[in-house]
Amino acid sequence: MQFTQIPNPYAPLGGPLTYAVEADATTDFDVRIIDNTLTELYGAKRFSNVTSAEFDIAPYLRRALRFTPVAGHTGIYGGARRVAPAVVQVTSSVTKQTVTAPLRYFLPSDEKCTAPALLTSMPLVRLISEGACEELSLLTDGQQEITVGIEYGPHVTTETHVIPSGGLHIFRLNTADFPHANRISVDAGPCGKVSYAIMKPVQGAVRLAWRSRCGSLEHYSFPIELTAGIEATRHEAYGPNGYTARTSCEQRRKLRSALETREVLEALSELVYTPEVWIVEGERYTPVEVVSDRAVFHHYDTMSYIEIIIRPKTQSRLPWN
Repeated sequence: MQFTQIPNPYAPLGGPLTYAVEADATTDFDVRIIDNTLTELYGAKRFSNVTSAEFDIAPYLRRALRFTPVAGHTGIYGGARRVAPAVVQVTSSVTKQTVTAPLRYFLPSDEKCTAPALLTSMPLVRLISEGACEELSLLTDGQQEITVGIEYGPHVTTETHVIPSGGLHIFRLNTADFPHANRISVDAGPCGKVSYAIMKPVQGAVRLAWRSRCGSLEHYSFPIELTAGIEATRHEAYGPNGYTARTSCEQRRKLRSALETREVLEALSELVYTPEVWIVEGERYTPVEVVSDRAVFHHYDTMSYIEIIIRPKTQSRLPWN
C-alpha cells in the first residue's frame, strides 16, 4: 500500500488538496487527517472494498483554521498559526498496514504562491496613521533580511531585521516605534517592498483588520462613521397572563471608506465575505461581523468608496431576558 498523489507544500486551501492511495488487493481504507502534533483530528473517512482511493482534505482544513492577530512592537513574528499543517494516515483493514504521508503546510489563500513572496491583497504604496499598526505576511525560502527605512524629513535612518529560516513569517510594523516619521518603507528583498506615507489620525476613524483571500491579515482605517445605532428584535408569545416578550438587540455601525482607487476597493470588498474581521483599537483586536452582502468597487471614469455595516460578534446580554 502506498500514496500515489500528495499535494505540494504550501498549496492553496482555495483549491483541492488531493491525496491518492492504492493497495495490491481489495481492502477498506481508514483515513485520518490530523495536525502536525498528531493530536488534533481534522476529520476521518472510510473507503470500503476498493483497491485505490482519491480524496480532497481541503474542506476539513478550511473549517479548522483561525487567525490570531499579532500584537507588539515592530519586528518579526512566527506565522505557524496562519498555515494549516496536515498529516494524512491511511490504514488497510486487511493487512492492518498504515502508511503516513509527509507533513504538509497549506496556505489559506485562493491561488498558488511560490516563495519568496509577499502575501497581500492591498497595494504596495499605502497610507497609515500615526500610532497605527500593520502586518506583512512573508513566505520565504530561507533566511531573509528585512530593511526598514524611516524618513524624518530629509533625514533617513534604517534598521535591519532577519528572518532566520524559510516558511511563513509575519512582519509587524508599529508606527508608534517611530514618532515624528514622515515615511516608512519595509524592504524584504525578493519578497517585495511596501512603502507607507504617515498621516495624522482622522478623528472618529474606525480601523478594521480582516483575513484576506491571499492568506494575509490586512488593515484599513475607515475615515467616516456614517451612522451608529441599536436594532432590536422582539419575540412574542401569548399565554394565560397575556402577552410576554423576549427582546434581543445588536449595535450596528455604518462605515464609509475614503475615495480610493479600484485596487484598494477590490481589497476592501473582501470584507463582505471574509470569515474573520476585527475592530482594531490600539493593541486590542475585537471580532465583529460584517452585515453588508454587496460591495461595488468600480464606477466608470471616477474614484469611488465602499460602505459597510458591522455589528458585534456576540449579542448584548440583557438582565430581563
